[in-house]
Amino acid sequence: MCGITGLISLSNSIDFQTREDFKSTVSEMNDLIAHRGPDSDGIYIKNPICFGFRRLSILDLSDDANQPMLSNNGDIVIIFNGEIYNYIELKSELISKGYVFKTKSDTEVIINSYIEYGFNCVDKFNGMWAFAIYDFSKKVLFCSRDRFGVKPFYYYLNNDILYFSSELKSLHQACGLTRANLSKVYEYLAYGYRINDGETFLENCSELLPGTNMIYENNQLRFHKYWELGMNNYKHNDSMSIHDEYSQLFESAVRLRYRSDVPVGILLSGGFDSSSIAKVTDNLIEKGDLEQNEIHAFIASFPNFKDDETEIAREFIKTCKHIRLHEMVIDSKNIADDFEETIYGLDHPVSSFATIAHNNIMKKCNERGIKVVLNGQGSDEAYAGYVRYISGVHLLDQLLSRKGNFFSEFHHLNSLNKYSKSHLLSQMFKSTLSLPFSSYLRAKYMEKSLSCLNSEFVKSNYNHYKSDWKFSLKGDNLNRYLLNHITHKTLNNILQYEDVSSMMESIEIRSPFMDYRLMEFAFSIPNKLRFNKGITKVIQRETIGKMLPDSITHNRKKIGFNTPFTEYLSGDPAFKSYIFDIINSKSFSSKKIWDAGKIIKKFENPEKYPEFPFWRFINLEVWSKGYNISNL
Repeated sequence: MCGITGLISLSNSIDFQTREDFKSTVSEMNDLIAHRGPDSDGIYIKNPICFGFRRLSILDLSDDANQPMLSNNGDIVIIFNGEIYNYIELKSELISKGYVFKTKSDTEVIINSYIEYGFNCVDKFNGMWAFAIYDFSKKVLFCSRDRFGVKPFYYYLNNDILYFSSELKSLHQACGLTRANLSKVYEYLAYGYRINDGETFLENCSELLPGTNMIYENNQLRFHKYWELGMNNYKHNDSMSIHDEYSQLFESAVRLRYRSDVPVGILLSGGFDSSSIAKVTDNLIEKGDLEQNEIHAFIASFPNFKDDETEIAREFIKTCKHIRLHEMVIDSKNIADDFEETIYGLDHPVSSFATIAHNNIMKKCNERGIKVVLNGQGSDEAYAGYVRYISGVHLLDQLLSRKGNFFSEFHHLNSLNKYSKSHLLSQMFKSTLSLPFSSYLRAKYMEKSLSCLNSEFVKSNYNHYKSDWKFSLKGDNLNRYLLNHITHKTLNNILQYEDVSSMMESIEIRSPFMDYRLMEFAFSIPNKLRFNKGITKVIQRETIGKMLPDSITHNRKKIGFNTPFTEYLSGDPAFKSYIFDIINSKSFSSKKIWDAGKIIKKFENPEKYPEFPFWRFINLEVWSKGYNISNL
């Protein structure tokens, strides 16, 4: 896990002065992301490229594995951020073909895979990555981002120079980018989304989309979508039951993510997903299938907060022989410390205050010397965990299907999951609307944020949000709805903030549920194995769930990573004073995109506006100051 920076002259010429300028620019970009790789740094410059690298040593801790790394003959140079979990198997395959390796790193596996398989090498990888390769013999720049975009890759093209980096702040500083992408700002303030469409919050600055290669050759820049999540892409093993197949696949995904030359920990909650990872980990250790004989788990504790899950985690951990629990208390004083610095470090405005708490957890893990942690991200999106939001789509599918069980499903969601009939009916109606329109209605009538925004600002940017998903009377809406959220919405938001939040503290996050095999598996099984009778993640509960306490397996309440922002705002005088200093500032009141007076009135009475997105206005203000944004 590391940070990459670089640039290429598309005119293929670098004179002496240009060379020095390039080196200085990449050195500055490297310094700005030093937190991503405190163990070493490097720069490689040779016409027409200059590559920079910051290293967080996880695999092969020797200097031999430092980057930028050259191929054996020096014709190829690579900078790589991420992990290729199946690198051992790929290395054996390449050795059988005659390749010689000088290191024990997965970086060298990528180089030799590229030599053997060309651009198709990415099809071989199981992992998370963002890398740039320059092939001097073929005069080709080859950049790639992993299937789900777990690792970031931002780029900016200006005057025949292509700049790229793992974080926006490098491009902001090196390229003088101080104008915000107003459409992104609108979507964020009004809807809370960071739509995954290749645009960023900085004007004319882009991100390489997940599952995509960017290639520059023959004076042309082109993009190739090498992978996309879809229906029935997983090849099942006909000799196994689906339940056994899932158990084996999940265990494999967990085991692969313990490949490391430094200790690996677990981010734990009282929830089903992280508990599943911890339990499988405990079993793998008990069977002797992991080199580690003890794993440390970390949970965030919010004292006196109604959604705090610490007690549930304490009871669960008693069932694990090889997992040690560490509780990390998060309070408003921790949150307020270094607030502006944290917002700047997060690159983008983020959708939830939970990100600040997440970063505080990462700080505490760093203090304990942890470099790698596992989490449960990805399960909710693929295995229908967000029942509150998908219930309407699911019910309509049941109503439209000849084999559906509409009345039974409605009953379970109402009686057992405790969703009111009015809520379920409203969710069904909402499901028939386009996503942009339903988001607009929520912002206008539920959150009441649109009334605080400049009408011309709203009008100019309303049509920017496009969605591929549309409700169909033919059915199968649930699958398409979930795919849309994975590809374009919810998951991308989470992955972005978790990467930058963890890497701010020099920590790598690995997510077993993000194994592409598990994600493809989810969309290759009957829906009833994911969502049935008001129960989500059915196949997981019927397999891994049997190893967990009933209080976790049979818990119908989906909490998520909730944090007490409004409680702090109402009940903590110091935190409230800090927030009011922000909204009463000259910078806040001078913004043309909003009506500061209306916003302040809502902050003065947060209990009257329980759905108002207080956090987003604070985040946007602090972010715009940190990045010297000039057009708001």
